[in-house]
Amino acid sequence: MPALGSTAKVPPSNAEAERSVLGCCLIDNQALAVVTSYLKTDDFYEPSHQLIYETILTLYMDNRAVDTLTIKDALESSGQLERAGGWQYIEALPNAVPFITRAREYAGIVRQKAVLRRLIQAVESVRDLAYQDQEDPDELLDLASQKIYEIRENHDVTGLEALGDIMSRAVNEIAELAEGKSGRRAVKTGYPSLDTLLGGLNRGTLNILAARPAMGKSALALNIAMHAALDSGLTCAVFSLEMSKEEIASRFLSAKAYVDSRKLKSGQVAGDDWDKLSEVLPQLYASKIFIDDTAATTPLTMLSSCRQLQIEHQLGLVVIDYMQLMSSQNNRGDNRQQEISDISRSLKLMAKELDVPVIALSQLSRACEARQDKHPVLSDLRDSGSIEQDADSVMFLFRPDYYVQDHLPQEVEEADLVVAKNRSGATGTIKLGWMPSYTLFVDLSRQEAPDEYVGAQAQDFDAPYELE
Repeated sequence: MPALGSTAKVPPSNAEAERSVLGCCLIDNQALAVVTSYLKTDDFYEPSHQLIYETILTLYMDNRAVDTLTIKDALESSGQLERAGGWQYIEALPNAVPFITRAREYAGIVRQKAVLRRLIQAVESVRDLAYQDQEDPDELLDLASQKIYEIRENHDVTGLEALGDIMSRAVNEIAELAEGKSGRRAVKTGYPSLDTLLGGLNRGTLNILAARPAMGKSALALNIAMHAALDSGLTCAVFSLEMSKEEIASRFLSAKAYVDSRKLKSGQVAGDDWDKLSEVLPQLYASKIFIDDTAATTPLTMLSSCRQLQIEHQLGLVVIDYMQLMSSQNNRGDNRQQEISDISRSLKLMAKELDVPVIALSQLSRACEARQDKHPVLSDLRDSGSIEQDADSVMFLFRPDYYVQDHLPQEVEEADLVVAKNRSGATGTIKLGWMPSYTLFVDLSRQEAPDEYVGAQAQDFDAPYELE
């Protein structure tokens, strides 16, 4: 306790809530399961409560009974009973519980106070560094953002973590899925065949979408972002180092309303087209798609922006178009291959920290165009072999008609999406339909498609899914 007249401030805490939580753990197994999956030892402020809760966790993980007698015995055996408040204090904890059914609410109070204490510590540490005047301001701002983000997401960077703690989260996620809740399910791409092969875009993964220029990789990535935002209600961050924000917005309009993109560029929009645009505008207005068209941005600036989105809107997907236009914060001079390696690694770490899937577009080398079979392979990834190493999945987009001389554009063209690497499953080729007028790819297994797609040449395509 601070001395009388002292101006020292007491960190936020609630002793009554802490006692109620401990009491719930000692008298009800269901409350015990709820609390142990929700709170950690250092969420408690009082040292004696930390000691009691740590003992509860030890007994619980050892599959032993948890009650006042077993806690007393464990603390006596370790010589810490008096530090925990003594036998009378522990015996009285169950009586401190107002309502056993409100264990989660009491735990919520304890956790809120713990978050406030961590926030105070984070701000004070950044303040001390600022007073020292030895740090780069931009780096200090990023450090402050990172500390606040970690508190918000309850990410304690402690390195090794006990399997028991991890299993507790895993079981809760399985239970949520079994109950039909969202849990930590992978992000759906909007292309069922691709979702079947990949299992969706898993959180914390780096997914590379690569192709030669003019194949439509930007369009496909934007299509996936649009599906994720409109169909699943996710927040999507799009970093475009090639197209402007306005051009991307126009592509979303064209793909969603099925209005020829050339009409939107020229302003030659007919009456029916206005009706189509008016129909989809409310959905696009309400979507949580955020676009950044800053040129030559770095992984660090992207991470900082994404952290802010995570705090404000619960980020769900990141799209980057494209890697070879990015700059590394570690300028390697003429060693572009090493710089791309740094970027690739940074994007993988960003995906893990944000716990969202990242789709990063990449150019392919000209090597594939020199071969008779021009389908891309992993060795065609441009500038660095580390892209393949860091990626959880690598997809190649290939349109055979692109290499046909005197080819006339069609309403729907065949496209191959080759999943060449899939860390969590099989590889294979997905058959897509490319609609250049709308800068839109459609899955040939989908039932929903515009009238222009139905009856075009889709019936002549091969099966939409080839497993390798």
